[in-house]
Amino acid sequence: MSSRILAGRYELLEKIGDGGMAVVYKARCRLLNRYVAIKILKPQFAKDVKFIENFRRESQAAASLSHPNIVNVYDVGREGNIHYIVMELIEGNILSDMIKENGHLEWRKAVEITKRIASALSFAHKNHIIHRDVKPHNILITQDGTAKITDFGIARALNSSTIVENTGTVMGSVHYFSPEQARGTYVDEKSDIYSLGIVLYEMLTGRVPFDAENPVAVALKHINETMIPPSKIVKGVPPEIEAVVLKATDKIQVGRYSSAEDMLRALEDAEFAVNMNGGSALAASQGHEENDNSLEHAVVLHYEDKEQAAEEGKMKNGKKKKPINKIKIAAIIVALLLALPLSYIIGGQLLGINLGGKSIEVPDLQGMTLEEAEEEAEKYDLLVEKEDEVFSYEYDEGEISSQTPRAGNTIKKDSTIRVSISKGMKEGTVPNIEGRDFENAIKILEKYGFRQGEMRSEPSSLPKDIVISQNPKGGEEATPGSEVMIIVSSGTDVNEGIVPKIVGMTVDEAKEALEKAGLKPGVQTYAKSDTYDKNKVMWQQHAAGTELKEGETVDYKVSRGNESSSGQVPLVLDYSGAANNVVWVTVTISDDSGTHNAITRVQRLRSDATETIMLNGVGSGTVTVIFDDQIVMKKDVNFDTGELS
Repeated sequence: MSSRILAGRYELLEKIGDGGMAVVYKARCRLLNRYVAIKILKPQFAKDVKFIENFRRESQAAASLSHPNIVNVYDVGREGNIHYIVMELIEGNILSDMIKENGHLEWRKAVEITKRIASALSFAHKNHIIHRDVKPHNILITQDGTAKITDFGIARALNSSTIVENTGTVMGSVHYFSPEQARGTYVDEKSDIYSLGIVLYEMLTGRVPFDAENPVAVALKHINETMIPPSKIVKGVPPEIEAVVLKATDKIQVGRYSSAEDMLRALEDAEFAVNMNGGSALAASQGHEENDNSLEHAVVLHYEDKEQAAEEGKMKNGKKKKPINKIKIAAIIVALLLALPLSYIIGGQLLGINLGGKSIEVPDLQGMTLEEAEEEAEKYDLLVEKEDEVFSYEYDEGEISSQTPRAGNTIKKDSTIRVSISKGMKEGTVPNIEGRDFENAIKILEKYGFRQGEMRSEPSSLPKDIVISQNPKGGEEATPGSEVMIIVSSGTDVNEGIVPKIVGMTVDEAKEALEKAGLKPGVQTYAKSDTYDKNKVMWQQHAAGTELKEGETVDYKVSRGNESSSGQVPLVLDYSGAANNVVWVTVTISDDSGTHNAITRVQRLRSDATETIMLNGVGSGTVTVIFDDQIVMKKDVNFDTGELS
């Protein structure tokens, strides 16, 4: 295969990797005269039509990510029965190999790598992309020590059945699975946080926390067993860092960090705390065994029954514990603060959730100015709070580049939406023009001080005159006034159709647009929506720009409007059987619009007996009820029919 030319431009030079899904080759792009890495799917996956469709869609989404700690995806294509991804070539090491060679990494180096990957995950999550397969094998370390993560979104192409390969063996990522992945239930950003916590654990100790003779047994351990704290395996792991590991790997999603960005900040705070305590934590772990339970107790509180641990901590061999010095007390307090679930303390303020009142669908504020966003939020009885100012090549200076909670989630009246404001692009940063029509692309280049360079056209699944690729890539630094080379789509063959964007159209407009594109209207269903007016399309089966064969159908969902009887299902919560008098309640809905909480850590009393709440959602999915971090109910829900089973 080393002499093969793909797509008339990629010359395969040598095989540089072989994984469960694909083989990786070093190649040279003849068009741009640069070396790249090409990942080619193995034949058993190339035969699965549904997998290929998901693979292409997720890879194209990943290609939109441009971040210094994410391996760039340049192209996604097919030649015959060969499906491939063209990526940035990284000259360096794979993190999994580094761990094998070194046994474990020095804790500062492990934390630095974790911070960079947390930054990458935070960026991806803000762009609504979940990795789902965070592991050392997908983390590359460049020759200058920069950590980069690859294979974004590709795990999503595997459906729930493909945890087991055609050979009947479970894929190797099981050592890094979150408990919810092991159960096959809903997966969100916090699943990536769990997996990153496992990666940090392995860097600190040289081994994964859970291992067994077969993958199924490993998955069960993720669900049921408590991990051994890293400091019990390798002396010298600071308790502050250990506390971050334990919180990130909490078996219940609500107990983990609320975002990858929060985990990044916690690691920075932990580093600061270690420096401030003058190394006393390290001294305690390396030589003062007689008092080491004073430090370990702060960590034990995180993963054992807290009341029991506190009671047992008062006595040792029937005697009171020895007094501990002030430095150790400070270390315990820091570790405890880092170990406590953030949602217990300031979750309401960070998430902007007011647990009383009417549920409201979060509006999309991205692209608005702060003043426009405040006016828009006021229409929904919501508040807007400015958070950070960030560089962005997607949004102009002064426009909102991201928001929390995301658009479409459900929150309560008078809640707060936190927003980041774009500072525009950093001078000398090339704008991203891929996916833009040629005319607008040139205007954007000129706006940011760059000029059009060589322009070529190639056949593509994208509509005619849409920019396929550019060099330099968006986000890269270049001298202002320099040229940017552009490759533009020349369109597709006449027997292929490009799916138009029909979301927001009326039913008649959508049908007309599909027929004009050579496609047929498919199954039409209805659902409630607070965002889309009645009889407007609110969801489409295939994303706009997807290439389909002429005559294929596209299913879509139409809004019933904000009808009180539509999209709401009553759920009875029974507290009478709760284990504790005071119950912390979380109700999570996973439906066609994603995953969101109907209730987030609300305090109830066992004596309250029962309570009926209304679930709001789109399409069908599941509802999960959690009492005190334990799942007590999980049911299927259909918001179109109002059925709960």
